[in-house]
Amino acid sequence: MKIDIQNLQSVAKIDKRKVIECVDRVLNAMGEKDAELSLMLVNDMYIRNLNWKYRRSDSATDVLAFPMRDSRGLSGSVLGDVVISAETAQREAKKRKKDFQEELDLYLIHGILHLLGYSDEKPRARKKMREKEREILKLLKGKGRE
Repeated sequence: MKIDIQNLQSVAKIDKRKVIECVDRVLNAMGEKDAELSLMLVNDMYIRNLNWKYRRSDSATDVLAFPMRDSRGLSGSVLGDVVISAETAQREAKKRKKDFQEELDLYLIHGILHLLGYSDEKPRARKKMREKEREILKLLKGKGRE
């Protein structure tokens, strides 16, 4: 596994070791232990601008994913890029009375699943993706990540 992390925000303190550990476990659980990806941690304004540029949605969001593999089944070790708003993760963790790292882990899982072809655009696909997220979160908690 190879991960390039860029922390472009100053809103939340990021524990890179925990981020790498989460990504490693997710990729292993998905059978992608040799995969490579890029992760950008940004604030709401940054992700809002990306969301407008690439999805024509003028709002901040929690996670954006830019897969390098496509629906034709191209393979390779490079999965793509995940962009996470650490500001949103911090706000949502506080609102849900959850630990920031747990919220960030959820966003990491969500982004990686998008890179692997999961979608949350339609109800049936969203249900499948949410089930996989819960499965991986349980796996993380079962290995000492509370």
